[in-house]
Amino acid sequence: MPTYRREQVLAMAPDAAAARAGQGQAVLVKWPVLGHDEQAAWGECQGSGAAPYRCQAALADGAVRCSCPSRKVPCKHAIGLLLLLADGKVPAAACPPWVTEWLADQAGRQARQAARAARAAGAAQGEVSAGPDPLARERRAASRESKVDAGVDELRRWLGDLARGGLAAAQSQPWEWWDRVARRMIDAQARGLANRVRRLAVIAAAGGHRPDWPERMLDEIGALHLLCEAWTRRDALPAPTAEALRSRIGFTLAAADVSQSGRRITDTWAVLGQRQDDESQVRSLQQWLYGERSGEVVSYLAFAVAGQPLEPGLPPGARTEATVALYPGSLPHRVLIAEQQDRGRPLGPLLGAGSWDEALSSAAEVLALDPWADVLPLAVRSVTVLPAGGVGGTWMLRDNAGRAVSMRTTGPGQWRLLALSGGAPVDVAGEWDGFAFTPQAGARAGRDGQLLE
Repeated sequence: MPTYRREQVLAMAPDAAAARAGQGQAVLVKWPVLGHDEQAAWGECQGSGAAPYRCQAALADGAVRCSCPSRKVPCKHAIGLLLLLADGKVPAAACPPWVTEWLADQAGRQARQAARAARAAGAAQGEVSAGPDPLARERRAASRESKVDAGVDELRRWLGDLARGGLAAAQSQPWEWWDRVARRMIDAQARGLANRVRRLAVIAAAGGHRPDWPERMLDEIGALHLLCEAWTRRDALPAPTAEALRSRIGFTLAAADVSQSGRRITDTWAVLGQRQDDESQVRSLQQWLYGERSGEVVSYLAFAVAGQPLEPGLPPGARTEATVALYPGSLPHRVLIAEQQDRGRPLGPLLGAGSWDEALSSAAEVLALDPWADVLPLAVRSVTVLPAGGVGGTWMLRDNAGRAVSMRTTGPGQWRLLALSGGAPVDVAGEWDGFAFTPQAGARAGRDGQLLE
């Protein structure tokens, strides 16, 4: 059986905070169930919920899985489990079925990766293969749609059971309960549905400290139900909505195809929002690009696995002349940066609507074509920041017509916007999720803008 040392386990942590938290979990009293054999170590760790988190680690390669909602890999529970193993505190035991099933999934995944690597090596050595067969491509497409049909049918039944059981019962379910359904959607080649099921799990996990969790969960359940119903009627949908539907289900187009055939727009693009996620093995970057001449607002997305460079997009907080290629499907359109003509200039005054009514009307036009667009970019000129009156209160942004919307306050953006305003009206750009507005760029009304995060 492979052995682990404490230093080796701590070196596996994605960051120093995870390493510290993992050491806090390496306490026997927190683990009512613990065991290991020649292949794996496993345990059930009591967290904040009613049901303990199930955690397991494959000893051969250090792969881990935990039913907690953390996006870090390994999470603190996995680190704690391996630290207990390194200290000799995990007893030998018979492997439970839930660990055996996971090990089998791991073995299958590794076999598929080895097969892909072998095919790639063969191609690199000059093996000759026939060109793409149109009939075979049609058969593959029909086979995938059949799998999606089966997945959608299963998801519709599950959503019905969830609704009959009630939101409170669903909110108390462990992560594994949600993840089981998400993995079934991946098996059905509907990764978009899997991501939305996992989003439901995140909302449920946040229920203890987010008073609006029932509204958000109901909204997400409604979006999932609408996706399922639309898929059964996909042949009757308008073309833009049908494209959006396929994109939301999980049908994607290769970047090379987008670069070759995607519709292109050359414009001066202002980057008025940027969000990065570096907390998991897959890093991501999203930018909102506002076209000065075209009036288009598009999204740039880039992903990179650990060890790979992340494509930077356009200079953040600047205006850049560039040509973008549009992906078909979901709105606002995702784009590739096809060509960048300059290195970026100062952002200048922010573009934006004159009122919240005007801005939300533009959002409604997008939702009419893609009703599953859950986060939309909005920009509004000359609004006043209204801080919350007390702890836990709601911040607001009020326009000149007296209309106010809630502002999300999970990051530093609202404080930077308040400091930037000095009590005067500001121009803002950011994201609207149907419940609250998250500011990402701001400026004193009419002055040069800057990113807030």
